[in-house]
Formats: sequence, C-alpha cells, structure tokens
Amino acid sequence: MKRTSITLSCTLALLLLAASCSDGTETTGTGTADNTGDNVETVDIANLSDMEKRALMTDNLPEKDYGGMQFRISTKEGTMYEIDEEEETGDICDDALFARNRTIEERFNIEIVPIITNANDGDTHVNAVRQSIMAGDDAFELAATYVFKTGPLVTEGYYLNWLNMPYTDLSQPWWIDGINDNFRVGDAIYTVVGDMCVSTLKLTYGVFYNRTIGSNYDLTGEIFDAVHNGSWTIDYFLELIADLYSDVNGNGTQDEGDFYGLTAEPYTNLDVYTFAFDIPIIGRDDSGTPQFVFNNEKTIAAVEKINKLYWDGTHSYIPNDAGLPVTMFISGQSLFTTTYLGQAFGAMRDMKDEYSILPYPKWDEHQESYLTGAMDNYSVLGIPVTVSDTEMVSLITEALNIESYKTLFPTYYEQALQDKYARDDESIEMIDILMAGRNFDFCTLFSSTIPTMPWLFRQLVAGKSTDFASKYSGGEKAALKALDDILTAYEKNADN
Repeated sequence: MKRTSITLSCTLALLLLAASCSDGTETTGTGTADNTGDNVETVDIANLSDMEKRALMTDNLPEKDYGGMQFRISTKEGTMYEIDEEEETGDICDDALFARNRTIEERFNIEIVPIITNANDGDTHVNAVRQSIMAGDDAFELAATYVFKTGPLVTEGYYLNWLNMPYTDLSQPWWIDGINDNFRVGDAIYTVVGDMCVSTLKLTYGVFYNRTIGSNYDLTGEIFDAVHNGSWTIDYFLELIADLYSDVNGNGTQDEGDFYGLTAEPYTNLDVYTFAFDIPIIGRDDSGTPQFVFNNEKTIAAVEKINKLYWDGTHSYIPNDAGLPVTMFISGQSLFTTTYLGQAFGAMRDMKDEYSILPYPKWDEHQESYLTGAMDNYSVLGIPVTVSDTEMVSLITEALNIESYKTLFPTYYEQALQDKYARDDESIEMIDILMAGRNFDFCTLFSSTIPTMPWLFRQLVAGKSTDFASKYSGGEKAALKALDDILTAYEKNADN
C-alpha cells in the first residue's frame, strides 16, 4: 500500500523553506524583485501552523493572461462544494472555496464556470459527459465525475492522457499519489485526483466512538492505548463489543429502540474493510500490470470475520436504512458506528454526547499501519478529447490543485474538521492517522465495468454468506475479460 502524499507534515514545503533560509526564517517584503524594500518582514517558520506553511508554497507555473476566457468544469449538484461558490457565506469552507477560485481567476484572467448536471447520481452525470463529448460540443474543459461510474469514459476513449499534459506534475504533493498511482497503467492515466477534490477527504471512513458512553465503561483510555500500541485489531474490536446490548424498550426484540455496541449499514461500510485489512482486489505483477489478487485465504477469513461482526450475537444492529446507524449513534444508542468524515460536518454537529474518531481496526498486530478507504463516489478529473487548448487546461487544473493544497484542503482539514468538529485532541491525532493510511484500488475506477469483483465482499457479508470461493469462481471469467479490455484501452489511447 502506497502512503498518500497528504499529510500535515508538509514535507515538501518545509524543504523549500529550509533551502531558502538556513536560520529558520523566511523574509518577505513589498520592495523590488530582489526583496530589498523598506517594508520587510521576517517570518519565524518554527512558529507557523501547518496551514500557514502550506500558504508559503510557491510554484513554477508560468504567468498567462487568457483574456477573460472561461474555464468550464462539468460537475453535478452534489459536489459543487469542491468546484465553485458564487459568494462568501461566512462558512469557513465555503469562503475558502470562493477565495481559491477568485485567486486563480485573477492570476490568469479567466472565469471559472461550473457546468452543472441537475442530479446527484453518478450515472446521470457520466451520461451527460459522454453525450456531450460524442456530439463534439466542446462544452467544458474538465470533468469531475464519481469515481465508481467513470470507468466507461476511460475505456471508450473519451478522456485524454494526463501524462501528455505539459503542466501536470503528478509527483507534486497537491496530487494524491495513493489514488493516481493506482489508476496509472504504463504511460497512461486518464483520471486523476488532487486536493481540489475535497470529496476524498469528506468521504474517508473512520470509526466514530461515543466517549460519553464509553466513559461509563471505563473504556476510553483502554481504546486509545490500543490504537497507540498497535493492538486495535478486528479481534480486539469484536471482544470489546461482544456483550454490549441492552433491550432498552423492553419489547424482547432487537430493534432500533435498543442499545448496541455497533451500528452500521450493509453497503459502503463493508467496502472499507478490504482497504482497512490491506486486501486489494487488483494488485500488480512484477511488470506493474494490474491483475486480480483477491482470491486468497486472507480474503476468505475476512469475509468470515466481518460476518461475525455484523450478524453473530446481539452486539451489532445492521438495518437496511443507510442513515439509521448514524442517527442511532447520535442519539446515544450505540458505542460505535462506522461512517465517513463528512458526517462530522453535518449530522454530528449537534450531537450532545462527546465523540471521538478512530481508525478502522487492523487485521492483526502484524499489519504495519492503520488503513482505511473512501466511499466510492469521490471525484476524479478527466480532460475530454474535445478540448482544443490542452495547455490551458493543464495549467489551470494544476493551479487549482496547488491553491487547494495551500488553502482549501487545510481549511477543511485543520480549521474545520480538526478544530471545529473534532471534539478532542485524541481525535485530531486519529484523523492524522486516517489520512495517512488511506488505501485505494484500481478496481474502484472500473466498478461499473468489471462484473462481480468490486461488490463481492459487500454482497457476501450483506447476504450473511461466507461462500467466497463459489461466488468468486462464478464471476472470475467475465472479470478477467473485462480487465483485459481495460488494459487494451489504456494502451490504445495512451497517445491521446
């Protein structure tokens, strides 16, 4: 598993700053180009926050004047929070987005214009993108679509190869290498993810823990000790919640009126366990070519373990209503729930009990680090083949991700998620662990193209089945054919 480049250490920024001033200070001013004006200010780098250090990041992009040209981004209603904000609202995240766009517009003399598909679902948006490109409309310069629905736009040849773009440098920290490395094959990558895709942060999964209730069981210290010493494993978690059930409403039936150790849903929650246990669906052979690696003893054991977590005993409540587990957690009806970080911005803002955010448990103590995944509808960026000025698209997209790295992402991460919504110092540390351990899979991009495999783990556990072998065998031939077609498309379109 490749560690993502998004960490709060800001290593690259610090290296650049250290190179520019060996005494730990940075000199800025309003004088001439060689910085010899009357109004000179010395900045003590050691006393800057991580966000302030990012803000000092410089880039090597050329200065261009596009004469008011529009830079159009195809998006949908549900993800406008990462594309554009028409005015300042007083919300720190909205205002950071507004400021990011205005900075880029003024720097390059452009106008950022969202082309909005009036639907939140991925299919409607992807179909709109496809139809526009097929018609040769030249209706947008960039498309930001749900990752799990985007595969056909790649295999059908509607996107250009990012590696052919002159100003795109995927080695830079504003690009999420944990995703982009997975989506690259040879000399081609058609969808990329950077810090302008804030959905990757909001949709990262964690384990939410009710500290108020946990203190009644004297668990909080024990739980954080387990995380710190590496013993926060799925077996430990199962043992911890094994006896946590109370028939609160006294009707003799397990239902939504009772108290549980865990509330969760049988959908995207389940996908995260393969990431958390470092069980890839598609890995790489010695030449770097994607291949299925899912069929192994560890996967089979994990299916059995999560079946036990979900269905054995009374400790868990797993309703088909995807929103109910979080609602129950907020009302104090479970000690834990598994959900995405975006809930801290929304549903949990008014939660009365104190809560903490923990990493997903490891498979065992031999696993090197805590890992997690993101819900499969984060945004990926693609350049349609109808674009005529690829230089402009590459430059503006790079600039948007740089500015997001410097201001927008830190605002979400540090000021909003850490300072405003995380309830304790331990949660801030845990969020750092989550972000450092995000895990991704090539298969996610092609969830709508490869049959069976993307949903196999989820479907087995949701169906209370442990019969991995027969389910895998039944879908293997079609999945192998689909993967072969994908790799052929990558090679065929690499020169685009």
